Parts: sequence; C-alpha cells; structure tokens
Amino acid sequence: MDAQVKELVAVAAAVAVGCEPCLLTHVQEARKAGATGRDIDTAIQIARAVRLQGIAQIDALASQLARGETVELVMADGSGSCGCGGGCAS
Repeated sequence: MDAQVKELVAVAAAVAVGCEPCLLTHVQEARKAGATGRDIDTAIQIARAVRLQGIAQIDALASQLARGETVELVMADGSGSCGCGGGCAS
C-alpha cells in the first residue's frame, strides 16, 4: 500500500472516530503524498457512511432494550465478551 492510500485510510479512520487532531494531520499528509481534494472527500464520505451505520445499529439496539426486548449480542471475536473492562456484565 502506498503512502497516499495509507493517509487516505487514516483520514477515513479519523473521521469515523471523530479525532480532530488526527484528521488535520492526515489530511495534510495525504495532500503531501499526492491526494487530491476529491480523493480526500471520497475517504471522508466513506467514513461518514460507516460511522452513520454504526450509529443506526446502536440506536436500534438501545430502542429494543428500552422496550424490554431480549436481544442476543454477537461479539466480533466470538468470545461473548465486549472487552470494555471489569465493570461490564457481558
């Protein structure tokens, strides 16, 4: 993977997690690596779509739980644990 692609991925990651310092840094580095404004905008739009999908899914889960519905959580690693720390009941 070349430097430009790595920086565009980093731009998208920064948008997805909402890290302003990371976004500023990686946009600058992407430009230095030859990315155009259109390239950067494409990475940003992809990240927004990913972020919004995640928000929609957690909102739907929260609504189900508020209604008292039973839900089965499926962890990405198959462990049955979310990994958020000792205070979590999962």
